[in-house]
Amino acid sequence: MKLRKSIGAAALAAAALFVVAGCSEESTENAKNAASSAVENAGSKVTSAAQSISSKVAQEVAGLSKSDAQGILDKATNPDTSDADLEKVVDTSNPATKTTLKAFATAAKGAGYTFTVNEVSADGTDKANVKIAVKSPHIPMPDGAPMTLGYVKVGGDWKLSAAAVDALAAQGSQHGGH
Repeated sequence: MKLRKSIGAAALAAAALFVVAGCSEESTENAKNAASSAVENAGSKVTSAAQSISSKVAQEVAGLSKSDAQGILDKATNPDTSDADLEKVVDTSNPATKTTLKAFATAAKGAGYTFTVNEVSADGTDKANVKIAVKSPHIPMPDGAPMTLGYVKVGGDWKLSAAAVDALAAQGSQHGGH
């Protein structure tokens, strides 16, 4: 009888130890899962924050935001923009640039061209590369034809470069002005 009680006590102790160990393993596993999830979540937040900061730093380095670049492009390609306003958004140090742009803007509007800024990147401290999409009923690309235009900082203000005006005009002439 004493042997049965000893075996019973040992079995009970083993069962209790098994239950405690099982609970302990489950708790440990739950803790590991929670810690792993927290690390993944934190890593995701760090990555997201880094991308956001990188994007903001790139804009600050260039000093030209996407919306500013779009505003400049909109004024430059609008045939109704006055000469005075055009000089504020386009590098007109070469007088032919203004004439070329006004002719292009008139033809582009008549042909239904639209221009959308997609990305701005710095090219030194006083230049920026602006990736745009050119849409037109004559271009069979639903997202528009990609094009990169140069912007320059003149007197502290960002402007569409004369080279960008020439590039736009060349594109227009390739399509017969429309």
